[in-house]
Amino acid sequence: MNLEKLLVQLTAMFFLIYGLMFAVLPEWISNLVTDGAPSTASGLIDMRSTYDGLSIAVGCLMLSFARNAGTLKLGLQSVFIVLLCMAVTRMLGMIIDGNPNNLMYVYLAAELVLSIVAILLFRRMGKDI
Repeated sequence: MNLEKLLVQLTAMFFLIYGLMFAVLPEWISNLVTDGAPSTASGLIDMRSTYDGLSIAVGCLMLSFARNAGTLKLGLQSVFIVLLCMAVTRMLGMIIDGNPNNLMYVYLAAELVLSIVAILLFRRMGKDI
C-alpha cells in the first residue's frame, strides 16, 4: 500500500471512529474532548448531527476516494482541505474564545501536520487531476 492511500484511509478511519463514538457516547466523549456537554435534548441532537453524521460522512467519502487510483488525488485533496479548515477554525476559536484544553493543541498540531503531508503527497502525485 502506498503512503497516499494510507494517509487517506487512516484519516477516514479517524473520522468514522470519532463520529461513531459521539453517536454511542455523546455526553462522555464531549466531556472528554471539550470539558463539557450539551445540557438540552436539542443540543445533543445537534451534536449527533454535526459530530456524528458529518464525521461519519467525511470518513465514508474519504474511504471511497481511497478505493481506486483514479480518485486517490481527490482523497488527498479532501484530507488537505478538511484538516486545514479545521485547523484554521480551531485557531480562530483559540484566539476568540481563549483557554483551550490540551487536547485542542493536540488536534491543532495533528491537523496542521497531516494537512501539510497531504498536500505534499498530492504534489508528488503530479499536478493534473
